[in-house]
Amino acid sequence: MNNPQVRAETINPTKANAPEPKDEMLAYTDKQGQIPFWDHPALKGYKVLPDKYFPSITIENIISLHRRGRFDDTDILLLKVLGDSICSHEDQLRRYMSKIMSRSDVSKRLNKFREIGLADRWKVRIRGNEETMKPPAPFTLGIAGFKFLKHYYSDQYFLNPNRWDDLGIKAIQRYVSINELRCQLVEKKVIKAWKWNAVLKNNRKIKFPLAVAEIKTPKGHLNLLIDRAQMTQDFIGYFRTKLEQWKSVYEEHNTFPVTEFANNTPVVVVYASALTVAKEIHQQLLLDTYPFQIWVCCEEDLLTDGLAHSFYIPIQSELKKVTMNFL
Repeated sequence: MNNPQVRAETINPTKANAPEPKDEMLAYTDKQGQIPFWDHPALKGYKVLPDKYFPSITIENIISLHRRGRFDDTDILLLKVLGDSICSHEDQLRRYMSKIMSRSDVSKRLNKFREIGLADRWKVRIRGNEETMKPPAPFTLGIAGFKFLKHYYSDQYFLNPNRWDDLGIKAIQRYVSINELRCQLVEKKVIKAWKWNAVLKNNRKIKFPLAVAEIKTPKGHLNLLIDRAQMTQDFIGYFRTKLEQWKSVYEEHNTFPVTEFANNTPVVVVYASALTVAKEIHQQLLLDTYPFQIWVCCEEDLLTDGLAHSFYIPIQSELKKVTMNFL
């Protein structure tokens, strides 16, 4: 497939089937000519309940299950990791927990979580290609898991599972993809802090980045303001609005004051599933003209070449690939 931008319904179904004609939209392909799975416009998904499903729906019942040994402190650690990630697929959770337990142990515990409502598993497939592409299943907090964590960690944010009815599969894609970047930062042992929807300038009216990460580098700490482009949205308009608002903040403070973060050097990270998406953003928005530093992280490179080789710097009309040796 030579043209990186194609109408979704024209894609060969043996590669990545797409929406019916009524859902027509532009789709961008990666270097192999395929639409990235976690940014595919035709992705569908829904929660799958286990055969044995006896969820606890009151905090008293959940605490009782814990006291009776139905789940232990190591389970709580895994549950907390899941809650902190908002939505991760099973392989990412195995990697997050690799220093604590085996991959099979993670899977066994997740299956147990599902039976008592601590976690929910999602089935995600591309319409028309359900039997070919079967990714690791995403997991989110179940109603019992949410209530348990909010009871014991009441000062922290966890997404109420009822909200997934409104957020839907697009949000599943969004958080799974961002967690791949987050997971690799953890694996490289460079991440010092992470916060979803961090507030800028103590002002909730300012559009927030999807996440902020404090990372350590040989030249000091950086605050990465990370946001995601998705094909199912007007990502050009989305980034134009945010970057213009952030430009005003930066020009006033010569930095981005991020609530609960140290005043480190800021870098805006535009996270795109494919290089074609990233090039479209740069072509339309001229990322090199903003007064703050912008890196582009390309998910297709992240998955194939690793974190250090997934970044590009906008220079005039080009995106120049760079190697981040500290990653």
